[in-house]
Amino acid sequence: MGTDDRTSSSQHLYAAQPRTAAGAAALASLQSLSDSIHDADEGALRALQMRPIDALALMHLVDAGRVERFLSPTDLALRLRLSTAGVTKLVDRLFRDGRVERRPHVHDRRRVVLVPTVAASEDLARAYGHIHTPVTAVIDELSDDEAAVVGRFAARLADALRRENTPGTATLPPV
Repeated sequence: MGTDDRTSSSQHLYAAQPRTAAGAAALASLQSLSDSIHDADEGALRALQMRPIDALALMHLVDAGRVERFLSPTDLALRLRLSTAGVTKLVDRLFRDGRVERRPHVHDRRRVVLVPTVAASEDLARAYGHIHTPVTAVIDELSDDEAAVVGRFAARLADALRRENTPGTATLPPV
């Protein structure tokens, strides 16, 4: 399904509409951005031949590894909101595929930390570079003032979505 097939406009039967034409145009642009990111993410997952949760886990591991703060399986389970059994299966898949190593914790040899392999880090960079490279290029085209506005907007939107999607806080409007 192509991007144009998903949304012919920013209007959805299930959503409140912006109060201005400029707001409607902004919403349409955000929907187009969301569709493009979704398509790019699907392409990255196909290139990696990974499940979405496995790729997300690997991103967490690579990110933590950049500052040499390696995660334990329990840390990873908390970040992904998975059970310990679920994260064990996930880590087993990543280990089997040569994407992660289990190593003893530096200070507590009874504990294990998960260290992404160099190949896994390189795979992620290749698979997701087609997303991050154009994003960085477009941001670099903005003035400092424009970038500040985009940053504030993105932070406010992310915060609003996080609040709305926090378990127990979302409410459905009356019918």
